Amino acid sequence: MTGDDRPSSVWGPPGASRDPENGRRLDASFELMRAVLDGTDLHGMLTLVARHAQAMARVPLAFVALPDENGVTLRVDVAVGADSDRILGLTVRRGRSMLGRAFSSHRALSARIVADQTLSALPAGPILILPLETGEATRGVLAVLGRPGTQPFSPSAAHQMLLFAGMSARLVELAEERRANAPPGRTTDGAPVVSAPPRPRGM
Repeated sequence: MTGDDRPSSVWGPPGASRDPENGRRLDASFELMRAVLDGTDLHGMLTLVARHAQAMARVPLAFVALPDENGVTLRVDVAVGADSDRILGLTVRRGRSMLGRAFSSHRALSARIVADQTLSALPAGPILILPLETGEATRGVLAVLGRPGTQPFSPSAAHQMLLFAGMSARLVELAEERRANAPPGRTTDGAPVVSAPPRPRGM
């Protein structure tokens, strides 16, 4: 082995392959890639994104909010974890909420729920709101909510979550493009759609 030869596992930035946070993010991204290839629909993809975000951030709640057709409001379309039923379907105006601020500015926002009355139905814990940015547009926001009394998210944790949000947004968009371009009667991987046989009468 020469001085330039290194095992494939150590290529990349120093320490990157040994960082557990990097590993969790990459594992989550690979699972999302598999979901794209499997033809997972939009709701399924967003649910996966929220579940992985919840696990990566080690928080009780994560959710995804998407804009309406006019872009005036944001609606929580997916929520996973504790108290998810209290926020699912919540609609907030872009100009009057932290969700809207993160969406419009294309920047992550770290704050506390108590500072935003539009989210008052949730416990007053730290929240990290991340734009689902594809590079061309912001498609929505991903948020993770910590337990009451815990410290705000650290810069390193916020950085990992921001990287994950950006990758997730691109993969969700790719999944939608694949589904839209799939030939009629075939799945996104090219396999024919097999219909269930008709039921015999009387059953």
